[in-house]
Amino acid sequence: MPIQYTYMEPEEVQCLKIKVPVVLSEQEVQVVVDSTVTLPELGKKVDHIDGRVEDLEAEPVFVRESIGAWYPKINKEWQSHFDGIAGNVSVVKKLIVKGTFHKQIFYVNQRDEVKHFAEDVPFTKMVELKEPQPVLDEDNVLVQFPKPKFDVSWELVRASRLHQTGVIIVRVKVVEERQVYVQLCPAPELCPRGNLLEDPGLEQWADNEPVFWDASNNVGPTTTAHSGSYAAELGTNDPSSPATLFQVVRRGIAPARAYKLTFWARENVAPGTPTSAFSLVAEVRFYDRFGVQIDGASISLGSVNIPDGNYQQFTLSVPASPSGSRTAVVRFSFNPVSGNTNTVKIDDVLFECIGGFPT
Repeated sequence: MPIQYTYMEPEEVQCLKIKVPVVLSEQEVQVVVDSTVTLPELGKKVDHIDGRVEDLEAEPVFVRESIGAWYPKINKEWQSHFDGIAGNVSVVKKLIVKGTFHKQIFYVNQRDEVKHFAEDVPFTKMVELKEPQPVLDEDNVLVQFPKPKFDVSWELVRASRLHQTGVIIVRVKVVEERQVYVQLCPAPELCPRGNLLEDPGLEQWADNEPVFWDASNNVGPTTTAHSGSYAAELGTNDPSSPATLFQVVRRGIAPARAYKLTFWARENVAPGTPTSAFSLVAEVRFYDRFGVQIDGASISLGSVNIPDGNYQQFTLSVPASPSGSRTAVVRFSFNPVSGNTNTVKIDDVLFECIGGFPT
């Protein structure tokens, strides 16, 4: 069974120039082949006639017409390919279908013996296309057709004179080979390596807002970092109001995968008479292709669990992502109680896939 998956990689990808057949026109052609033949000897009747179509080929007929008259009729997905053409463009309007109808004629002679002989009848027919089509390069246009069908009827006019009428039915397909660019999607990895987050150290800020994360206005940068130059401080503007820091992850998210969220946190104690009354919720939530939340995991840390004055590492394990997972959200929520004066700092967040369990 073919493997199908949704590719949602936002990073740069490679493209490859390939040649693909573009169907310009497809229609059914009927050719009547009429012939009269003299039998090698006197016959009583014709038993049956076997046949096949040989050397079947078709030659397209081109005319040159103004590109301006044809441009509005070109399919939108191919209009850019005709942008560089000025003046006239080649248009395929007709086909010349040629071939040979080979027959094996079985007859009964005057001695009641079944004999046979062969006959080759060449045929040619000019076909007008129902929908003429402009082409980029006449040399890249070809005609394809599957195995033709045929039917033969006959009449033994005299003992040695046989009249036959054959009808050949051919499905012709006019194709032009055109060069296009296709995007090369990487094969889906069972469990991609490394951190799936952008700016996991929270080093990039602009106007006191994280560049690669989303945050409420109660989140700001701090130079008291676990590593690097900056970290994120939740509750920085008002320690008694909630704050949220999150990032949407699209790369490396798939069903039946085990993920782990690791981060460093510390409590920042306010000067004077501080009140430590808050909780920090770290969570991973999964969403399907329509943006509907389907499952996830979370951990809630009380203020007593987060050390004052130094960073401590915390871990949240997600045993298996649910069926239909396409994106994930890594989110930190600061939930203070009325009168709280302290804040929380977050730094060095690691969100990684640690195992796969494909179904």
